[in-house]
Amino acid sequence: MLLKPHILLIAMFLAGALKAQHMPNHRDFRFLEIRGHSGSHLYTGESLSEALSNGYGALQVRYGWQSSNPEGWQNMYLYPAYGFGWYSGFIGNPDLLGTPSAVYGFISFPLFHHHRHQMVLDPALGLSYDLKPFDEEKNYLNDAIGSRFNVYFNLNIGAKYRLNRELDFLYGLDITHFSNGRTFRPNAGLNMWGFNLGLRYHFNIQQNRIDNTSHPTTLLDVRPMLEVFKSPEKIRTGSFWIYGAGGFVQNDEDKGTGKQYGTITATAEYQYKLNSKNGLTGGLNFFYDNSLKSRYPDKRHDFYGAHTGYDFMFWQLTLRMQVGTYLHARGHDLKGNFFLRPAIKMDAGERLYFQLGLKTQAGFKADWVEYGVGVRLWQ
Repeated sequence: MLLKPHILLIAMFLAGALKAQHMPNHRDFRFLEIRGHSGSHLYTGESLSEALSNGYGALQVRYGWQSSNPEGWQNMYLYPAYGFGWYSGFIGNPDLLGTPSAVYGFISFPLFHHHRHQMVLDPALGLSYDLKPFDEEKNYLNDAIGSRFNVYFNLNIGAKYRLNRELDFLYGLDITHFSNGRTFRPNAGLNMWGFNLGLRYHFNIQQNRIDNTSHPTTLLDVRPMLEVFKSPEKIRTGSFWIYGAGGFVQNDEDKGTGKQYGTITATAEYQYKLNSKNGLTGGLNFFYDNSLKSRYPDKRHDFYGAHTGYDFMFWQLTLRMQVGTYLHARGHDLKGNFFLRPAIKMDAGERLYFQLGLKTQAGFKADWVEYGVGVRLWQ
């Protein structure tokens, strides 16, 4: 009789341990995804018109995490999914363009839910390879791509429809862009738009550990219960930053060679954070483009500008879009009336960040890629 309380305590302990084993971890919810793409080219040149006339097709495979931590930053963004993927495309005549593939990271921001539907916005950024670049003798018709490796960018607006416990049906409209930011010429780039269809399979990585039998009696959730949704935290603070960046560019007369020129960007910028998601920026810019020497040997090759912009912040990353103009006639003469700077920024503590951006010229034409570092002076 004396053993019964001990046996009861042991049984309660084991039951608690088993229950703890089944408690979901916020990193356990994963998915595999496959998509097919089809569409048309947005091409404004002439020499590749026939090669691109039949449009394009592509396949994507993704592995990702479904966020679910109610105490993390994700609750203010309707719990986005994120991960990495692989792209393989047939974009036209492979003798001229190659058969490009890409590896990339992505994040999927939910926009709203309606019954089984969820609308999403999916940006993806990575590195493409196996494009066939311009060659003066062997591939002179290719006026779009000047390098074998290029930036891969995709933006999809679409939806997922929950079919059952594990499967989602995916569909959307997307744009895809390949270019190298004038690092090598030619750099008209490849731009494609079209539709995509796919399937997403959800699973819990702990299922095999808990019950890996052919007829499991214990099934773990493959989708998290999302119940805590918070509004962005008001911040209302400003800070002053300096930013420096460098890059490399090539002129048209040097295409097909390894000859490049250096560029410099220096910026003094004020950032005002409205809340934990949104911020505004404004600043002054110094630019130097050494590639202008060959075309304008008698002119100065530095110029000054001012910009304003918007920051969308999540985790330690910020998606930035800035628009600016030049403060003197020389800048307008050399680079057009205004420039854009789309960029992605990663914080490295409270006083330092790293940034990868693209400065444009005359509006939307690539000028150079900026590889930069920013330092906070005061807040």
